[in-house]
Amino acid sequence: MPVQKIEKRDFMLRCWEVFHRQGYYNTSMDDLAKATGLKKAGLYHHYPTKQALMESVLAFAVQEFRSYVLSVVHETELPAEQRLEKMLRRQRRLAVLERKGCFFANVALETGNENLFNHILREVMEEWTQTFAGLYRTALPAEEAYSEARRLIMEYEGAVVFYKMSGTQQYLEEFVQRAVKAFSAMPRYSETVDIHH
Repeated sequence: MPVQKIEKRDFMLRCWEVFHRQGYYNTSMDDLAKATGLKKAGLYHHYPTKQALMESVLAFAVQEFRSYVLSVVHETELPAEQRLEKMLRRQRRLAVLERKGCFFANVALETGNENLFNHILREVMEEWTQTFAGLYRTALPAEEAYSEARRLIMEYEGAVVFYKMSGTQQYLEEFVQRAVKAFSAMPRYSETVDIHH
């Protein structure tokens, strides 16, 4: 039988899909081998443990999140309100994809007590917070902007929980509308966003 080959990006996407759908603990290396079309021995050759593979998948997911959601902050041709709305709408799309919610929050809820991936999750949450804080700094002092950004992410995750329990996307839509309306009502003293990643 010929050796199966798979592009690295496709491999990561398939593993991410399995972990996101089944959770970390309910996913086996057999599941991942089946999803990627590789032999289990091949997986173990590159990733000696499931934890090592999950760390790579999380790092890949962070890169995808940066590219799809967080990068919008740098689209300076758009006003700050539009950038915020675009980021939130992209997050909303990710949450409703097969009704899986937020990958990072799901991993944190499942594995946070064991501290397996908290170092990666803390970093992405901090980057996420700093990105939103950069937008809020167009209207608020730095400390308030950071606090508001953190609150926004917590509210988003709460909306995701209600959505997952009910299947009603209205929770997510109301969150987006509330967040954008509140941000739009803030007086602006700068459109410049200083983001340090």
